[in-house]
Amino acid sequence: MNAKTLTAAALAATMTFGAVAPALANGAASTRNILIGGAAAALLITNYNHKVRQKREEQREQAHRQASYRSYFYHRYGYYPTEDQYRSWYYRNYGTYPSN
Repeated sequence: MNAKTLTAAALAATMTFGAVAPALANGAASTRNILIGGAAAALLITNYNHKVRQKREEQREQAHRQASYRSYFYHRYGYYPTEDQYRSWYYRNYGTYPSN
């Protein structure tokens, strides 16, 4: 037998016989773990939803800024700015490049 086969067999045996052992938890610990896990999941979901809403709001603001600048530029110069012109204007005014 080569080393990979032996290692795979040992790992499979460990997983098989390790799962046969009974769980050593009383009812209080089990209930506590379920409650803690539920609270953690609720916090993670809330945080995720907050971040999604925040990112969407930033994208809406950026789209509004872009539309306003392109309209201003068109009325002033008679043509729409290139992407590079818009990016440089955005960086000069907001200190960061617009996200895609």
